[in-house]
Amino acid sequence: MVTEKHMGLAGYLVVNSGSPDAYFFELEDGKVLEIGRKQGGASGPRKLVIAIPEVSSHHAELKPSSDGWSIRDMGSTNGTRLNGNWLQAGQDYLLKNGDQIKIAQVDLVVNLPEGSPQRAEQEIEDEHERTQLHIKLMTATILVADIRSFTTLMEHYSDQPNLVMQAAQRVFTRFQDEITKRHGQVEKIAGDAIMAYWQGEDRVGSDHNVCAYEACYSALRIKDSVPGLAANTNDWPFPAHKLEVDIALATGPVAAGVLGAGKASLAVLGDTANLAFRLEKLIGNDRAGDIILDGTTYEMIKDHYRTESLGPITVKGRQRPVDVYRLMGLIAH
Repeated sequence: MVTEKHMGLAGYLVVNSGSPDAYFFELEDGKVLEIGRKQGGASGPRKLVIAIPEVSSHHAELKPSSDGWSIRDMGSTNGTRLNGNWLQAGQDYLLKNGDQIKIAQVDLVVNLPEGSPQRAEQEIEDEHERTQLHIKLMTATILVADIRSFTTLMEHYSDQPNLVMQAAQRVFTRFQDEITKRHGQVEKIAGDAIMAYWQGEDRVGSDHNVCAYEACYSALRIKDSVPGLAANTNDWPFPAHKLEVDIALATGPVAAGVLGAGKASLAVLGDTANLAFRLEKLIGNDRAGDIILDGTTYEMIKDHYRTESLGPITVKGRQRPVDVYRLMGLIAH
């Protein structure tokens, strides 16, 4: 029988609420709680592991603050619901006692001590509506990673489109793990490409240089993961089609907001995002698998990473040439 004995003052979650397998997971004052499919490292934040395929490795976070506990979806593949409403990735939602969180088929009920911030249900619904309509301007580093020759692959396996899409999903799940490990947010996965962004507001004490640094680190980790994915026939069952991934990064102003209603995702739009996609298309067949940066990103990371200048390059839609650099690796200190 599940009991509340020994639960701490910060509150707790009831996991698998309403099931014979229900159990408590304690919240600790001042400590972020991660929720995900895989156990984190020993030195990382506390983690509630939900080991089912529909849960992302870094699915959501519960964070304490002076206002109380809040929940944030970390760009998960299958989303998070709070009291039946889909959360927008990257947005914080203040929790109240009795709130119901649903991740895949797992129900979590929030139990907070007396005196914790309480809000009327209508206020929560009003906040959700405001989030749906809110658009903000921000500076972000955008990463675009694209599977090379994906259209050709789809043509060769036109009678097995599910096989191709399942392989792409496994590849992008690995990429998403690398992105979220470095505090990035996946904006979208569209067929053969994944787009993610880093912005300074996501981490206390961080700035745009740190975001650019972490985006570049993720890009290198993604590149390093490709040979292993390609060698595993469970991940990439196409021996005649080499797995190659081109990556580009750009930093600058973007607009972030929700497009549509229901389970709508946070969209990041603007010239910086367009530039990242256009830079990725500049990677030629002779440099397949490259990582390239615009000049703004380069200036932010040049003291930490080895780079090679590709000179000013004319980019479609730009009146002036763009300074472009190849990202090579970390500088050994």
